[in-house]
Amino acid sequence: IPVLIHNGIPVLESLIQIEYIDEVWPGINPLLPSDPYQRGQARFWGDFIDKKVYGPTRLIWGAKGEEQEAGKKEFIEVLKTLESELGDKIYFGGETFGYVDIALIGFYSWFDAYEKFGSFSIEAE
Repeated sequence: IPVLIHNGIPVLESLIQIEYIDEVWPGINPLLPSDPYQRGQARFWGDFIDKKVYGPTRLIWGAKGEEQEAGKKEFIEVLKTLESELGDKIYFGGETFGYVDIALIGFYSWFDAYEKFGSFSIEAE
């Protein structure tokens, strides 16, 4: 569990930390959109990533056989859903790196390991 310490106070959980950072240090590049609907959408996709990516990736590196294959299949389906949402945009927020991109980045850094453990190519799928 990641912990952010700010002014001696711990802030737990990745998505909560992103919102905390956005509120404590508002600036030129906010992490969440200012529009309430778009902000809700960003939170939805952040929650989707948080709930849907970890389970299948755990199976990819921690299981074998049919269970691992099921994890790979589910992981690829989740990525296809995210890719569909991303569309032609550079970032999930459009032109600006933000909340949803940060929510995914912790998993993205493990893609190479998932491919090695699962003997598959994310790009080929």
